[in-house]
Parts: sequence; C-alpha cells; structure tokens
Amino acid sequence: MFLKLRYFIIFKAIMVKISFLGSCREIGRSGILVESKSGAQCILDYGIGFNGEDRLPHKAHINNLKAIALTHSHIDHSGGLPFLYKTETVPFFTNSISLAIAEVLIRDMIKISNYPYPFGYRELDYLRQNSYFLKNKTRQRIEDDFYITFMDAGHIPGSVSILLEVDNKKILYTGDINTQTTNLINPANPTEIPEIDALIMESTYALRKHPPREQLEIEFVEKITNIIDNGGTVLIPAFGVARSQEALLILEKYNFKGKIFIDGLARKISTIYLDFPDFIRNIKLFRRAIRKAQFVSTRKIRHNAKQSNGVIISPSGMLKGGAALDYIPSILTDTTSAVYLVGYQVEGSPGRALIDNGFFEFKELKRNRNKSVDLHIEALCDYKYFDFSSHSDNENIHSYIQKLNFERKSNKDIFCIHGDNKSTTSLASELTSKNYNSVAPETGEVYHI
Repeated sequence: MFLKLRYFIIFKAIMVKISFLGSCREIGRSGILVESKSGAQCILDYGIGFNGEDRLPHKAHINNLKAIALTHSHIDHSGGLPFLYKTETVPFFTNSISLAIAEVLIRDMIKISNYPYPFGYRELDYLRQNSYFLKNKTRQRIEDDFYITFMDAGHIPGSVSILLEVDNKKILYTGDINTQTTNLINPANPTEIPEIDALIMESTYALRKHPPREQLEIEFVEKITNIIDNGGTVLIPAFGVARSQEALLILEKYNFKGKIFIDGLARKISTIYLDFPDFIRNIKLFRRAIRKAQFVSTRKIRHNAKQSNGVIISPSGMLKGGAALDYIPSILTDTTSAVYLVGYQVEGSPGRALIDNGFFEFKELKRNRNKSVDLHIEALCDYKYFDFSSHSDNENIHSYIQKLNFERKSNKDIFCIHGDNKSTTSLASELTSKNYNSVAPETGEVYHI
C-alpha cells in the first residue's frame, strides 16, 4: 500500500515518492512532484489557482529536477510553469499545440491579472526555449529507470495523460480526461494504457451525471434557432480554449444558418487550431465552420454584433471578465435574447450566480486605469446552462478505471485529485468500496508506493 511520509521510515530507499503540490480537494494550481529512489525529480503540471492568496502550487524541496511535463494548456495546469524557470533550465516536455496555446494564455494572464505573480515574460521565454515536443506513445527517458509516455486524454486538443515508469513502478496521471466523443477531438481510450501500479485520477465531475450528448446538442441548437427566428441575439459565454470552438462546431454540425460572431481570446485560439490540423478530429468541418463565422476584430464589428440578429461566442466562460462583458448588459435586459452558458461555472462566479439566481453581478477596478466596472443586472432574457463538459462524469470515471489493468502484485493505489472536497473524497470512498486502495490527498501531503 502507499504510505504517507510521516509514517514512512524503513523502506524509503526502495519506494517512489509522490508529492501533491496542488489540485487537492480543489480545482486549480495542479502540480505533482515525482521522485525516484536515486533522487531524480520530475514535475507534472504546474498551474495556478483562481482565488485566495496562494495561487501557485505548494512549495516543495526541489533539488534534483530532471524534467517538467504538461498534460494540457489550461491555465490551472500550465499557468505557474514560468516560475520554475526562474532557477531551472531543465527540459519541458509538451507538444506543439499545447505550447502555442499555453504561451498565449500565460502572456494574457501576466498582462491582465491584478495578482502579483513572481514571474514575467522573461521566464515564459525561458520555458519556451527549454521545450521539447513529445509524440504520444513515445517513451521518453528522464533519468536512469525514469521514463514518461504521453497518452491521449480526450479533454482538449493536445491534452495528454502521462504514464510514468519509475524504479519499475508504473504510475498513470490522467490529467483532465474525457472518454466521450466530442466534435472537436477524439476521446481517451483506457485500453491503450499498459498495466499500472498506481493511478492519479481527476475527480472534477465525480458527483455528476452528464446528460446524453446528442440530446443536449439538439436542444441547444433548437433554443438558439428559436431566439434568432424571433429577432433576438444569443450570447454564448465560453472558454476561449476548446469550448468556444466546440460550440461553433455544434452549430455547424446541425447546419445553423444564422450569423455567428467570435470575439475575444476565442478568435486567437481558433486561428491557432487551424495551424495544427493533426490535433483536430475533423479539420474539414472546423475549417468550414470558421469560414462561416465573423471574427470581431474592431469596435465597429463588435457594435454590429450587438445590434445583429445572430450568435456571439465570446469569453469568458464564467462571465468573470473578457469580451463577453461588453455584450452582457444589453442582452440581459432584452426579453427576446438569451445567454447560454456551455462550461463549468465555479461556485461564486458571475456565471454561476446568473444560473442559480437570475441575477448578474460583476465588479472590477481595472489595473492601471481610473476606470471600474460595476454591474448589477436582473436577467430578463432567457438563460440556461448546457453541460457540454470535456471531463468524464461519475459513470465514465468508474468505467475508465475498470478498463485499466493494474499489476497483479500492486495494491491498486488511486489518488483522487482535481475536484472539490466532496467530489474527491466521495470518489475515493466509492473506489475503496470496490477494493481499490484509494485516498483524496491534501495539499502538501507526500506518499510512497
């Protein structure tokens, strides 16, 4: 079985050490430090948190770092990476599309954030200079008896799970995974994973069951079409990475004929996706959808979009900022229009409050400007949340695990992370009842296997 550091005395020299630096009973600041018996270290992901003072992963004793590897470009997994390059010049393993998008997201974060991150553009450049692209299913040596292999994760374009082979132990870190087919990418396939000794499993939707995908897509398009046919405008606040493009592909899939505008970060990410066709499930469909949409690149086009009888796809997905704020006041007060959210709405976000209470509140003092945004608006328009998740739900998490093969002599160790306290602990409990040796680690805890 795995042992916490404080209980581990005798067998330290022959066991793999796993330090959980973040994303423990929370979503945000993902970071895992894996250390071999020889002391060689590898960091998996290094993201940022969204709230509070501690935005970076937990501090750890890093004295023999050999590599850093990234599962995908979302900022809660990649945002803190430049911090490591204040002092390190080790190889950073990723793929071409994940690096391109991570650079965009981190630069944007540094530019607009009010939080004083202890790094800047220089460290981001060091990160890029030390990047190495690793193809999926290619075994990469980190050190003696220490290897990593990328496997498809099905979450967003470029997303991977990471298989580690350390001192004859095989550990799978799923990162964020999805085993259901989406319009943008293919799903993760657990049957491709070799036998493992331990699993580090995401738990984002461990307490939820997603609605049938096709049924939800049809309802989504029907509601949008109804609003457009009645002279309204539909705002789709969506994450710039993947979810905006997924919403666009759904509209194209069902042959939506109305006007479509794409604003904010979603424009730039869509353009990047065109440059990496091998990471897109159906690049012909994606190119066709992009050709039919209009990018909002000027104030005039944005004004036209506001006045149009069409669909506007614009970040941020939780209405916490971004170009969507320019549209929200006029659309919320228009009884013929609609706001349709298509991504996870974290507790306390303006998007979550809108769905739960029918009221939108947003307040922000813009950095370096004598200007603030202070909005308090009751929603008169139609509004709804569509669960187009790119994370596996409870049923598919259990199905994924069941299809994995654990080494016969292993203890079936599973660490449940990347979910709130209830999701991670509940999943760990459910897995324990199925005879897995499962736990929901807390930030800073260290285990040996």
